[in-house]
Amino acid sequence: MIIFKTEHVNDGKVFIGMSEHNNPHNLGTGKYIKQAIKKFGTNSFDKEVLEEFDRSTSLSEVMDRVEYWIKKFKSDNPKYGYNENIKETIPQKRRLTRKIQVLITPDDEDTLNSIIIQRSMESGIKPISVSKYVRQLIVQHIIEETTPEKSIVNQIK
Repeated sequence: MIIFKTEHVNDGKVFIGMSEHNNPHNLGTGKYIKQAIKKFGTNSFDKEVLEEFDRSTSLSEVMDRVEYWIKKFKSDNPKYGYNENIKETIPQKRRLTRKIQVLITPDDEDTLNSIIIQRSMESGIKPISVSKYVRQLIVQHIIEETTPEKSIVNQIK
């Protein structure tokens, strides 16, 4: 597995990505880098491998390093790069609903509905849909995983 940087030769904007193999034709899969490649052409970009990992490295470790490089180059800021920011990676309601229909079994849905009803009765509010509940859980998880305390802990490891 590798982490790579794709840089626009004229303005210096970068995209940080990861790939299983070092395919020289893969300049990035994010929506903004794809748009830039379409607009400027592949010859307007240089690709550089930033880190290589052996097979024993966990995906979590690789993702921590990807996050490090994105922060270092500020590539999730449109002024400096082509990476999407964290808010853009959270599934939106309509897309999430389709994904939930594929991922959640009828038994899971019944369990979630029971949890939602129980919590709504405890708090005295109207029950919400399963997709909205799952989206809230995902957002809560992302917020918890990106708190400064978590970042500091990950840097110490």
